Amino acid sequence: MKTKLCLIAAVLSLLAACTSPEAPPTATVPAPPAATVPAADMPNPASVYCEAQGFTSEIRTAADGSQSGVCILADGTECDEWAFFRGECGPASASTTPEPAVSPVETGPSPTPAAEFAADGWRIYRNDEFGYSFHYPADAQLVPDDNPLRSLSVVGPVVDGESWPWFTISHPADREDYRPPEDADLETWLIDHYLLGDERQPDVQIAGTTAIHVRFNRSPQSYAYDRYFLAKSGQLYMIVIGHAADKEDWELYDRFLQSFRFEQ
Repeated sequence: MKTKLCLIAAVLSLLAACTSPEAPPTATVPAPPAATVPAADMPNPASVYCEAQGFTSEIRTAADGSQSGVCILADGTECDEWAFFRGECGPASASTTPEPAVSPVETGPSPTPAAEFAADGWRIYRNDEFGYSFHYPADAQLVPDDNPLRSLSVVGPVVDGESWPWFTISHPADREDYRPPEDADLETWLIDHYLLGDERQPDVQIAGTTAIHVRFNRSPQSYAYDRYFLAKSGQLYMIVIGHAADKEDWELYDRFLQSFRFEQ
């Protein structure tokens, strides 16, 4: 299964053109029937996930009064939000022309097979290809995604119908907008590539480097979420923290962010 949860409850922005343990069990995220969406005052993870990938979430009302959520992708493709959330629909699946079989190239994070725990009881995820690691709650699951951002989500247990906490890390190596020159000014690069949307927050230090922090405030279709952009050796990384059910625990969030580090 996929992540797949951009909140899985909540990012990656409307202006972004986006983007271990033993083999993690497939995360199961409960979803309402595809033909309906939560009431306007109860945003759903599928809407959040769509917007977090940089696409547009749209609620449509049929002649009979029923509502459904649609995720409009960058190429104009439209997917049912829950289908997109589950990885059943996306840019690749929109093509009706058969593509020649090619060997997939891994450009995003993938869980490592060995279970590893930190002294504080959290699990440790290591990405050997990109040389970074982070800690995450022991009761959470890692959910890799085949979306354009090649995301990896950390999805907490479901409580009262919502998965919390929810974090997503994206760093597609095959996207030009995620490969800034090492001497590039990060803020200028993000602006020039339409990645720096939402409300700017004070910069923070993550993994020994300055990260640009922006926040998407709660909307009728999605919960609030925070995004962090940092660059290392010509690769842009985006970390998204979603606030499912309007729950925010910054002690836990900061613990996660400060555990993120580069090992090479």
